[in-house]
Amino acid sequence: MKLCSFTNGREHDFLRPFILIILFLLVSCSAGSYGRLQWSDEALDTFESANILENHTYYFFGPEAEPIAIIAVDNQYVLAQSLWKKIDLTPLILSQWMERIDNQHRFLKGKYRGAMMVDPQGNRLGLWYSYVDWTVIRQGEENEVIIFTPDTSRMDRSNRDRDRRTR
Repeated sequence: MKLCSFTNGREHDFLRPFILIILFLLVSCSAGSYGRLQWSDEALDTFESANILENHTYYFFGPEAEPIAIIAVDNQYVLAQSLWKKIDLTPLILSQWMERIDNQHRFLKGKYRGAMMVDPQGNRLGLWYSYVDWTVIRQGEENEVIIFTPDTSRMDRSNRDRDRRTR
């Protein structure tokens, strides 16, 4: 009985086209029109120093007294209609938010982080500030940008699990 066969590999030639098709589909689907968050100390400092950027429109998500997330979208782009709330942000309002958020005294897991929102080509769409560290960023038609609001359900679940352990 032969356990190992040394051939020239021609018996598996019929698999090559299938493997190439699968690889092509994986690569083409992963490229897409999705943007991403690029973590940035500059973005963090912009928010925490209550600096309002010119040529940007501001939105927030969550309670107005202490937002879960704040974004600044470059005016070259139009934010698609969503659950983000537009606000005429002033340095006073932003500094009040920063006092309530009090990032310096938050636990590591709940710290707010700053990021640049970039399109698939790496062009800057605006800034992101939140304790939620991921979102979906897509390009719509022309200069429209789609930015999903943060999914806080994962955060709530982890907090409930932590609370149960400490009881």
